[in-house]
This record gives sequence, structure tokens and C-alpha cells, in this order.
Amino acid sequence: MQCNVLPFKLETTSGQITPHAGLAVFGEFVHATGILTQINSELPAPQSNRGYKPACFIEPFMLMLNGGGRSLEDLRKIRMDEGLRNLLKMKIVPSSDAAGDWLRRMGANNGLEGLQKINNQIIRRTIKRDNTTEYTLDIDATQIVAEKQAANFTYKGEKGYMPMVAYSGGIRPPIPLQSGPPVPEQTGPVIPL
Repeated sequence: MQCNVLPFKLETTSGQITPHAGLAVFGEFVHATGILTQINSELPAPQSNRGYKPACFIEPFMLMLNGGGRSLEDLRKIRMDEGLRNLLKMKIVPSSDAAGDWLRRMGANNGLEGLQKINNQIIRRTIKRDNTTEYTLDIDATQIVAEKQAANFTYKGEKGYMPMVAYSGGIRPPIPLQSGPPVPEQTGPVIPL
């Protein structure tokens, strides 16, 4: 089809395409950091030989959240995107039901402690690469909208959680300071690095 207004042509293709091409770049970054290997070593392993490794759940979560997803059902978009899955060599993307079950098991079986270890390792590695000797922490409550029974109304009037996090200059990820009820005035322990 010839276009006279804009300088491009439209053609059909039999090759695989993805509507989430930007996520492929993020996925490459995730693979390059080696974080998936850390996830598999720090989070509880499956209890059967048929279970999925933790990274099989976490990688689709990271892609889904970075692609604007807000609920477990949004994992469907990653699961159904064969082009993206092939680019990132993702053979397994669990269903949203399986992902929800896995999250509940991780919450009950030290999965959060494993994620905290990974987060601390990333922060340590980032700080070691930096020549800065002093850091300014920007501590703030971060709203996470949720419709869970345990969630409360935040000061913004939405149901959810308000964990306290600290950001420091260009250091990412944020340093979690507290989790719990959505009361921004509460303080919690600083996680040692």
C-alpha cells in the first residue's frame, strides 16, 4: 500500500511480531544482569519435579509490570505474546491462577526473605561500583493500589498499601524500609546493607 502523506510503506509479513517490542529490550537487560539466576538460587525451589523454577514466575511478572500491567490477569498478555516469548526464549509462562498460587506459597515459605536478599545484593553491587562516599536518602511512602481484604484506605483515599521506601540519587532499586498498613507516619527499621 503506497502512502502519500507519511514517508513509509505498509506491507504484510508472515514473520512473528509483538505488540510489546519495548519489553524485549527490558527483557534483554534482565537476562544480562543475571538476576534470574539469583532468583532461582534465593527463592524456594519447587517441591516437585514438575514445578516451575521461581524465575519462570518472576520474569513474566517483571515484564507485565514494566508493560503497564496492574493485576495477575495481565500476565495473559505476556503469555499470549509468542513473538516476545520467542525473542526472550521464554518457554514457560504460567497461567495467572498458577502465578497467584505461587505468590501465596512464596509469602508463606520465606519467599519475601529471598527477594530481600536479592534486593540487598543488587544495592550492594550498585554502591560498590559507585565512587560516591555519601548518599542522600529520599524517604517517602509509595502507594500501591490493591483490592485485597487486608488493604486499607491510603491518605489518597484509595484502597491499598503505603510501604516506606528510600531512593538515593541514581541508585535503583529503592531500598524498602517498611511494609504494612498504609499509614505514612509510621516508621520501620532500616534494612542493613
